Amino acid sequence: MNHLAHCFLSFGDEDLLLGNFIGDFVKGHDWQAYPPAVQQGILLHRTIDSYTDNHAMTDRSVARIRPYAGRYSPPFTDILYDHLLALNWDKYTDEPFEDFAAKTYRQLENRRAEMPAILQERLPKMTAGKFLHGYTRRDGLEWVLDRFSLRLAGNFDAKALGHFFFEEIEAFSEDFNAFFPDLLRISKEKVRLLP
Repeated sequence: MNHLAHCFLSFGDEDLLLGNFIGDFVKGHDWQAYPPAVQQGILLHRTIDSYTDNHAMTDRSVARIRPYAGRYSPPFTDILYDHLLALNWDKYTDEPFEDFAAKTYRQLENRRAEMPAILQERLPKMTAGKFLHGYTRRDGLEWVLDRFSLRLAGNFDAKALGHFFFEEIEAFSEDFNAFFPDLLRISKEKVRLLP
């Protein structure tokens, strides 16, 4: 899962959000340098990534886009799934998206000084551009796919991938909606939000 899901699966908790948001930038045992509540968010991030990478439904989506994304199909699927989360928002929460996004931007800005340097630098541009909102629109998703493809070695046709995704969005939605309730349950268990 990408930014939107990691923020959503922090359940409104600012410490979890910080850890979950910086998770990709905290390597090895460096997570132990953070306060315990933030550590929990970093470890939650790793649980989310591992569970997503090993779920049968995400495997189906990954296989669908392999002709377009090759070995980078799993991270591209993460991005596509954030769009599907935005489209299916009301299935998974009663909190309006606008309220969630405003709160998340505010919480991230509150904790910017605790983030790795690269995120401290990027965050103002991300929040000014309302990066979470980008996942709610086709043009926003296509922009994220394009930007991500530019960071990878090899030639990727992000436009062709986006076109294929929207042509087959019902099949991808079926995969996502079979997968995401499981991820939601696992994430809640990880942070003890379920008995």
